[in-house]
Amino acid sequence: MLPKVLACNLIVRQWGQTGLIETARTFSTLDELYAYCLNASDDEIADRIVIQGKNENGQACELTFVFQSITVAPPLKP
Repeated sequence: MLPKVLACNLIVRQWGQTGLIETARTFSTLDELYAYCLNASDDEIADRIVIQGKNENGQACELTFVFQSITVAPPLKP
């Protein structure tokens, strides 16, 4: 059996009136996920991608890709 992707979840974060809100967007193929990411709004910050599927033995597997971003401030003048 070949490995198979069953679902792709993109977890995004947005700042709302009550603070940081996390939302999951589900896609059935990697192509759908890719197309969405190409047109995502600047308000959404990609936090992680979770891919669920089965391996070559038919066992359930999950891959999680986590994004980390930082803001670097310019050095302070003495």
